[in-house]
Amino acid sequence: MDNLFKATKRESAVDIVVNSIKQLLADKKLLPGDKLPNELEISEGLGVSRGSVREAMKILSAFGLIDIRVGNGTYVSDSPSSELLDSLLFTYFITNPDLTSLYEFRRIFETDIVRLAIDHYDENQEQRNSLRENLKELDALIQEGAAPEKILKNDMDFHHILGEASCNALASRIYYFVMDSFRASISHTHKHQNGEYVYKAHSQIYHIIESKAYDDIEECIKQTIDIWYDLLQD
Repeated sequence: MDNLFKATKRESAVDIVVNSIKQLLADKKLLPGDKLPNELEISEGLGVSRGSVREAMKILSAFGLIDIRVGNGTYVSDSPSSELLDSLLFTYFITNPDLTSLYEFRRIFETDIVRLAIDHYDENQEQRNSLRENLKELDALIQEGAAPEKILKNDMDFHHILGEASCNALASRIYYFVMDSFRASISHTHKHQNGEYVYKAHSQIYHIIESKAYDDIEECIKQTIDIWYDLLQD
């Protein structure tokens, strides 16, 4: 790593450090889990003060790009920062998008999640088994006339498992956040039914994944989200 850190353009000292590390990550010269050189090595390599390096590390840590381990050094983060991701998505939702925008957003994203679940069919046997068990549980809840809260929990669990079935950590995290953000609206739709609409929708999604029916994904997701959309307006 002796020649990794070189200043190439006029920037503030802190920006030089931040942008240099971001570029090394983009170029894959630094990989998740890699240990960074110490402050002195970085400051000498980039021609900036150690104070500037320290400030840059605070910024990169806040963005979840690096992990500062006291007494053990600084490392490239192994996984995307959930705090940053949640913050970005929260910003979207607090802009108060109308129901149509939320409908479009959910339809696009859920379509892609199901497509990824089929793409990774050979890797997600455990999650597909969990989806099947979730449907069995829902059927039992319907038969016993369970409280809406239990139906809602089963509903949310299905979507969380579906996100994991995408075998894409970033997509799964976003989908998890999106569905949790829709929890209140999904709960509202349960007041109009006893789980039968949920069972129909989730069964269709499950069978499309199991049959690898790529051509049916968009229409299936449209139908299931149409139910959610229509019930919200009652």
